[in-house]
Amino acid sequence: MPYPAPAALIATLGGKPQVVTFALDVLLDSGAPIQRVCVVHLSARDPRIQHALDKLQADLRARYGRQAPRFESVPIHALPRVAQGTYAATKGRPIDSIDDPAAPEAIWMTLHRLIGALRVEGYSIDLCVTGGPRLIALQALSAAILLLTPQDRCWHLYTPPALREAAGEGEIMHAPQAMQGEDRLRLIAVPVLPLGVFIPGLQQAALQSPEQILAAGRQWLSAQDEQRCHEVLRRLTPRQRDVLRELARPGANAAAIAKRLHVSLATVRSHQQVIRAECRNAWGLAPKDRVDGQFAREHFGALPDHVWERS
Repeated sequence: MPYPAPAALIATLGGKPQVVTFALDVLLDSGAPIQRVCVVHLSARDPRIQHALDKLQADLRARYGRQAPRFESVPIHALPRVAQGTYAATKGRPIDSIDDPAAPEAIWMTLHRLIGALRVEGYSIDLCVTGGPRLIALQALSAAILLLTPQDRCWHLYTPPALREAAGEGEIMHAPQAMQGEDRLRLIAVPVLPLGVFIPGLQQAALQSPEQILAAGRQWLSAQDEQRCHEVLRRLTPRQRDVLRELARPGANAAAIAKRLHVSLATVRSHQQVIRAECRNAWGLAPKDRVDGQFAREHFGALPDHVWERS
């Protein structure tokens, strides 16, 4: 699949600048039209991070001259809350360590703002999550699931052990050309299901807090689940719905249901077979997937009375 132009590389960074240049080299060699290099990192008050940023900028200028991709340092800042749960455009205090209690949310929002801004400017995105603390990579993957599109790509950089050791913290910024086969520098695609494409409104929620974004996702999933419940209930007879409602009660079993509804045990089991078939169809379940009392309680147990009555 050809790359849509232009493209931006977003890379997470710790103290090893070569992670960014290694990934950039592989992408450019593959024909990716990288015009922006955005490096996400903790505060540059850490000397290792400042050293890595200096090495990167100097290397890009020396290697590419006027053709160098535009370089952007993206430090992680705490972002103050404003009305309606959105975030102010101004930056808060810098985050120096992932041990900072504000770090998880600050990383989340920094990445969301960056991806959103690049998307508005028309860039496709190559996200490399190899550098820096693991928490930043995890938050980057979370942002990717929410905000990337099928045309974007997420990568892990594989560096052969000998090269990784020799490269240190920028002693080698580009891999030797002679590396071949499995013992070579390469980008490994990280499969990402872009939920923001499939869940309406989630990408537009990128300026909300993490709690609000997750709540929006849960609300959508809850609505989808309720719709499936409606589908099942519409297909059942009134007596089959009675059996299903009893199944959704804690501690229910076929014998107790038969006694409560004044029907035979065989009748209850017959209704259960129909209920299982309709649930498998509505949820797209495989024959081996269990549709039992626990399933009924999880999906139907919290349905309000008006849903049962309306269906």
